[in-house]
Amino acid sequence: MLPQTALFGALALLPQALAAWPSFYSEFSSPYRNEEPDVEVKTLFQFQNNGSWIDNVVIRPDGSLLLTRLDVPEVWSVDADSGNATLAYSFPNVTSCFGISEIDDDVFAVVIGNFSTKTYAPTPGSFSVQKLNFKSHNTSDKRRDSQSQSPVATQIAPLPDAQALNGMVTFTKESHLVLIADSPKGVVWKVNTKTGDYAVALNDTTMLPAKGQALPLGINGLKVVDGYVYYSSTTRMEFCRVKVDEEANAAGEYQVIASGFLPDGLDVALDGTAYIATDPQNSVVRVTPYGQISLVAGGQLSTQMPGATSCRLTADGKTLYVGTSGGQVAPVLGTFKEPAKVLKITFS
Repeated sequence: MLPQTALFGALALLPQALAAWPSFYSEFSSPYRNEEPDVEVKTLFQFQNNGSWIDNVVIRPDGSLLLTRLDVPEVWSVDADSGNATLAYSFPNVTSCFGISEIDDDVFAVVIGNFSTKTYAPTPGSFSVQKLNFKSHNTSDKRRDSQSQSPVATQIAPLPDAQALNGMVTFTKESHLVLIADSPKGVVWKVNTKTGDYAVALNDTTMLPAKGQALPLGINGLKVVDGYVYYSSTTRMEFCRVKVDEEANAAGEYQVIASGFLPDGLDVALDGTAYIATDPQNSVVRVTPYGQISLVAGGQLSTQMPGATSCRLTADGKTLYVGTSGGQVAPVLGTFKEPAKVLKITFS
């Protein structure tokens, strides 16, 4: 982690750094393909205020969505059909929510901590993993819809050694392990959601922030598929994976699948096809298991999804939900910002 003074100085370079990053608006340079699939994109729900920031999206067993917010310590519930949204839970004594992952049927682990959306500075030592249990409350009333049920919140574990926790994924429900990216530290923590024990599981140079960047943002989004941990490394502009053992420790070489774009949150289908949000590039891309990249929706000069931060694929692979920051880090064309929103992309 950069010292506070160094971080603030680096932030002054952010506009120049973002301007130097590649654009997907016109066409991809080789070996990228600008073959946009036949998709329908619509806004499912949008917050009212500029400055709102969706960090992560997860799908509940009933098909509704949970959104974590970076600008406030809140988790929101959104009906995937109507787009109606309600506040599900607000955490006290912190500023932000980050990764979220289902660890049991309708039970979710949530990363919380202190982070400034004005200076982009986290507070090391402020991060913890909490549990939101939706199934333990009002389960006897079958008439109540999921949005009307308040979850029960308990702490799983504080992580005082973490610098800035970010994306999270359940390793396996049977193992009771979640994996959490520590973006400036460049490691993946594993946390036992039953005991609260934690340790570094994965540590590689591909996870470290790139040198000379405005923000110390390395490993970001995570996904576990078929014995591999897939991850984005934002300032390195890489999408990677590593084979792991039953304890979530590395059991193979760290592999770079694709590079040359700015990956943020992601999801990976069972066949290894990845869908990745590109935040300041305002788009979602598809990456094949062989590293071929194509644009799904949006674009660096497009206002369709400013600051795409996260995405979540339905189990049938027909729908992709995308959360945004509204372009808070890098406004479209340098000026356009909007309230955060979640989009519904339907593949035909």
